[in-house]
Amino acid sequence: MDNYSRTFVSPSWLEDHLADPQLAIIDVRAGFRPQPPGPSDFFSMRTDYDKAHIPGAHYLHMVDDLSDPAGPFPFAALAATNVHALLGAMGISNDQTLVLYGTNTHVVTHRCWWSLRQAGANDVRLLNGTYDLWVQAGRPVTDVVPDRSPCAFEASEIPEWIADKEAVTTAVDDPAVGLVNALSREQFEGDGQHYGRPGRIPGSVSVPAMSVIDPSTGALRERSELQTVFRDAGADEFKRLITYCGGGIAASTAFLALDALGYKNISLYDGSLLEWTKDPQARLDVGPG
Repeated sequence: MDNYSRTFVSPSWLEDHLADPQLAIIDVRAGFRPQPPGPSDFFSMRTDYDKAHIPGAHYLHMVDDLSDPAGPFPFAALAATNVHALLGAMGISNDQTLVLYGTNTHVVTHRCWWSLRQAGANDVRLLNGTYDLWVQAGRPVTDVVPDRSPCAFEASEIPEWIADKEAVTTAVDDPAVGLVNALSREQFEGDGQHYGRPGRIPGSVSVPAMSVIDPSTGALRERSELQTVFRDAGADEFKRLITYCGGGIAASTAFLALDALGYKNISLYDGSLLEWTKDPQARLDVGPG
């Protein structure tokens, strides 16, 4: 099974496998409040989880649980060893298939997928749909929190999935490396909400996160449509691709799409524009690209 085929699971499939011990379900619901020009507020929905969730689901929050509170920029990736300890404490092992679900803030769910996969989780899937759609379909929910015995989560991180500012600075002048901006086209051109200074990193191509997914479910568009989106943007002209956005969240959606299509030499600029714009010497372009 290729990456595209295995990325998402249907609600019916998940309902049929709720009792499968080889499955670990993780609720990653989070709310969203924009706070321009700074980092957006992706607030925890743990209290909503406590009231009701898909049976067997644990809860992880993108910021409180999967970001480094002492990181050099907002939403910095949590150290892989800490992710392993977190999952192991929940009784989740790397022999299990992890299935994530969230809200219609799909980029958060995709960021959690990226965080777990980057830390070395072998098999992480996404529900094709949101928790609200699950409830609207009359599928089961519960307020019972799973209580599993802790275990060892043994994994090796994928360090090449993270690009730092130095790598991006080098990429600007490297014709073999493409920078994929996952913000809206408006933001790409320097209009609308920005993250300290308007614009894009020079040489970037525009692939808005919302252009690669079904906005109602968060699932990726058809394979042929994704290929067209990246080809038309010019992404196929490069040997390596680095996705970025404002804070590394929407960039996870573009990264997910590239991974599903089988791209191998891809990274995510974790600091993204929240880090880049703090350096007055770091160049930005505006206008049509």
